Amino acid sequence: MDDSERKALIREIFNTIADGYDRPALRFFPVSALHLTQYLNPSDNAHILDVATGTGSAALAIADEIPKGHVTGIDLSEGMLARATVKAAEQDITNVTFDRMDMTNIQYPDNHFDGASCAFGIFFLEDMQNCLRHISDKVKPGGKIALCSFYETAFSPLDELFYNRLMQYGVEPPPVSWKRIGQKNHHSELHETANLTDIHVYIEDIGYYLNDAEAWWEILWNAGYRGLLNQLSENDLQRFRAEHLVEIQTTASDEGIWLDVKVIYSVGVKN
Repeated sequence: MDDSERKALIREIFNTIADGYDRPALRFFPVSALHLTQYLNPSDNAHILDVATGTGSAALAIADEIPKGHVTGIDLSEGMLARATVKAAEQDITNVTFDRMDMTNIQYPDNHFDGASCAFGIFFLEDMQNCLRHISDKVKPGGKIALCSFYETAFSPLDELFYNRLMQYGVEPPPVSWKRIGQKNHHSELHETANLTDIHVYIEDIGYYLNDAEAWWEILWNAGYRGLLNQLSENDLQRFRAEHLVEIQTTASDEGIWLDVKVIYSVGVKN
C-alpha cells in the first residue's frame, strides 16, 4: 500500500467512525486533551495549530483555556471535522476554526502559529520525523509543540485478546502503529530529530473501569480497530463479536473491566 492509498484508507475509516468517536467508553480522548493543554500551556492570546484534530477534543480544550486566542484544527477526515464543528457549537466555543487538510502538506505560512499540538495522530504516518519537522515549520521560533500517544501497554490485555481472536478468523493485524512511539525515549528522539529543544516527556495514567464487555465493543467499533473488523464478513463479524465479548467479560472484577490507558505527552520548543 503506497502513501496515497494509506491516507485514503485512514480517511475512509475515520469518516465511518466519526459519529461514534465521542461515545462514553472512549472518554480517554477528552480526558487526555486536558493534560495535553496543561503541558502545552499556551498564553491567553496564542494562535495554536492542532494537527489531526479528529472531533476536536484537543482543539476545544485548548481554545477553552485561551479565550483571547484562537485554535485552528486540521484533519484529513471531513466526517471528524463535521463532528468537531457541532461540538464547538454545543460548547459555545467560538475561537476555533476547523479545516480539512493533510498533516503532511499544511497550507499555512511558515512561522505562523504560536504553538502546535497533535493528539494521537502522528503515529499514523510512516515518516513521523519529517511530519514533525513540517509542523515545526509552521510554528514561530520559541513556540511549543506538544504531542501525545498511547504508552506501549495501553489497552492490554484486552487488545491482545482481540488480535488473537482476529487471527483465528484469518485476519492478520498489522504492527500497532502507536507502539512505534510507545516509550518515553521514542518521544524524546522524535523531538530531537525535528531539532526541537527543551524537551520534556511525561506519562499520565488515565485508565478506568468499563461497565461490561459491550463498552469494550463500543471502543472497537468506534475507533481505529474498526478497519480490522471491516475485513470480516457479516456472519463472521457477528460470530466474532459474540465469542470475543465472552472472553473479555472473563477479565471483569467486581468493579468492572479495567481499561489500561497510559498516555505519553511530550513537549519541545522550536529554536
